Amino acid sequence: MGTMFASDAEVALHEAVIDSLAAEMHRPAEEIKQHYLREIERLQEGARVRDFISVCAVRHLRQTLRTSAG
Repeated sequence: MGTMFASDAEVALHEAVIDSLAAEMHRPAEEIKQHYLREIERLQEGARVRDFISVCAVRHLRQTLRTSAG
């Protein structure tokens, strides 16, 4: 996971977000990780400011997973 992110601290942050989202959505962390990293990659493509990419990714992923579950 490290090559997408600038530092070990950033990796740790994203891992914590993945674990939290997996617990919230009652899904395996590995499943959430796949979706999350794909969303992060999509958002990073044209981003000039990376500060809120994680927030945007989580919001979109929550919406997508809730829609697919219902």
